[in-house]
Amino acid sequence: MAPRPDVSEERKTQILTAATKVFTELGFAGARMDDIVAESGLSKGNLYWYFDSKDTIIISILDQVFELETAHVWDMLEKEESAQDKLKLFVEISIKDLESMKPLMPIFYDFCSLSVRKENIKQAIKRYSQNFIDLIAPIIQDGIDWGEFQSVDGSSGRLKPGMPADVKFK
Repeated sequence: MAPRPDVSEERKTQILTAATKVFTELGFAGARMDDIVAESGLSKGNLYWYFDSKDTIIISILDQVFELETAHVWDMLEKEESAQDKLKLFVEISIKDLESMKPLMPIFYDFCSLSVRKENIKQAIKRYSQNFIDLIAPIIQDGIDWGEFQSVDGSSGRLKPGMPADVKFK
């Protein structure tokens, strides 16, 4: 007898796609796990096998979107270009990503409002913000190191980890 194929990722994707649609249509507060079950076409047991609550679904949706976005940006920034060109490319990619996520904006606004009340969602958004800083800080540091940018405060020009940089183009 052949082993059964692992469909875990397929099922998770199916649930997250359904949940995204349900959250977009009904909002987080109005959505029920039963709505996600109905939209996904799976059983309630299947849904709860992978996700024990709406919160865990939200975290997974956020993580999925953020991982795709940051992976896309990292790929584009691997090119050997000047820091100024990378920074411009970063902004262009960010704008395109925001435009492509336009249908999901109601969900993101809902998630942001939830982050005030729910620590786990707040932490997911903080992780994304830190990833954003981790993407842009090396570009700015390269610009300072290569003489393309200069530190605004006149300091040594070294960025401190986890701190935003104030820079200006030369």
